[in-house]
Amino acid sequence: MSRIWAVARQMIAEGIRMKIALVFLVLIGAVVLGLPLTVAGDSSLTGAVQSFMSYGLSATGFLLGLLTIFMSRSLSDELVHRQIFLVMTKPIPRWQYVVGKWLGITVLNAVFLSCAGLTIYGMVHYIKRTHPPIDDRYDEAELNNEVLVARHALPTKLPNFMQDAELEYDRNVEEGMYTDVPGFKPDAEKIRLAQKHESRWRVVGPRDRRIFEFENVLCDRAFKNTIQIRYKTEVSQYPPDEIFRALWRFGDPYKGTPVYDAPVRHVVGRFHTIRVPADAVAEDHTLLAHFYNQNPFQGERQFNNVMEFRASDGVEVLFIVGSFEGNLVRLLILMMCKLMFLAAVSVLMVTLFSFPVACLTAFTVYILAAVGSFLKDSLDFASNDYASMFSSVKEFLVQSIMHIYNLLQWIIPDFGRYDAVETFVNGRNVSLVWVLQATTEMVLVKSLIILGLAVLFFHRREVAEVSF
Repeated sequence: MSRIWAVARQMIAEGIRMKIALVFLVLIGAVVLGLPLTVAGDSSLTGAVQSFMSYGLSATGFLLGLLTIFMSRSLSDELVHRQIFLVMTKPIPRWQYVVGKWLGITVLNAVFLSCAGLTIYGMVHYIKRTHPPIDDRYDEAELNNEVLVARHALPTKLPNFMQDAELEYDRNVEEGMYTDVPGFKPDAEKIRLAQKHESRWRVVGPRDRRIFEFENVLCDRAFKNTIQIRYKTEVSQYPPDEIFRALWRFGDPYKGTPVYDAPVRHVVGRFHTIRVPADAVAEDHTLLAHFYNQNPFQGERQFNNVMEFRASDGVEVLFIVGSFEGNLVRLLILMMCKLMFLAAVSVLMVTLFSFPVACLTAFTVYILAAVGSFLKDSLDFASNDYASMFSSVKEFLVQSIMHIYNLLQWIIPDFGRYDAVETFVNGRNVSLVWVLQATTEMVLVKSLIILGLAVLFFHRREVAEVSF
């Protein structure tokens, strides 16, 4: 271990002396320190903080990814300039040399990322103190309760639509509706009927109501604490001012909870958040919410709005489960896992190719990992599900690329799956399970496999031979 750490220390010293590292550090510093002076978001305090964190963290991750690729030049330079001869004459196995280089890059990344994270944390509080809020009371409360926290989100519990579908299906069978239908499939018909009942349930007519139930709301039920209800409705026949009026009622008196009314005036077509005292949650950790499609404000006109709670914009309950600081640490660990994988890829490529080729190859892997989900969706969209591979030149090319990409997925992870910046910026919890999954896949499995390949190739390589 001492030999590996000696190589790592040498790598760290070289990385600090590299001019390219200084350039990237200056860029990261300019992004993190300069963004608060230029980014305003939607002019609110919350918007300014969210915009800064989104751009700052995304730019930091991208720049550190590029720096990781360029830092692998240390190994390439030692091969090209024959400096590796001094190392190979010492009693150090080649696998320890490769692992030491990877460890040195990893330690440098950990230091740079930690400094960037601390700077971002400090700048968030700087913006909080200096940015003028739109509303002194509401804007700061929104920031503290919905952004600078770690919240867990739970969707509403949907009714059992399949039960209603089976009852309607049985009635239809008794009436002989499916007697002469060619190729009739009972299961498909039940699914269609269930979707029909769900669509009806999601539409709330004028002066109608809808009940939303939530389970496992594991929050602190003290009155001083709050939970949030986040929702969005599509509204037809809305008023000329594009604001709908409605009433929310939270709590279940049958379970001994207080009942809170929340009359709302909300802009049509946007997500909205309602804060509710946490004691509206029952002792069995359930929450009952009634939505009334009627104007609760006396003296105002009642518009016959038809509202729809779409499945893509489901009603959620959010409650605090952790601190902003802990959420930031978990986010940085996720970013670090990506950098550790990228460092292993860079070391592997340098053991195979000259630095320009290795740099281009490692950058290609970085791009494939970053846009994996988008690339897969694009290929699925371009391919015809019912066409064979040899039906046309286009299908042959598209499906060939899909097969190649599916093979690459065994080694190249999907960075989008572990991209928690948006989750963090919206005050959502970056869960420990998420972190453990990223550590297992990207570090303990794929990084170790790639390092094993790097050790194998470097062991078989003639160090006196220079790659071009």
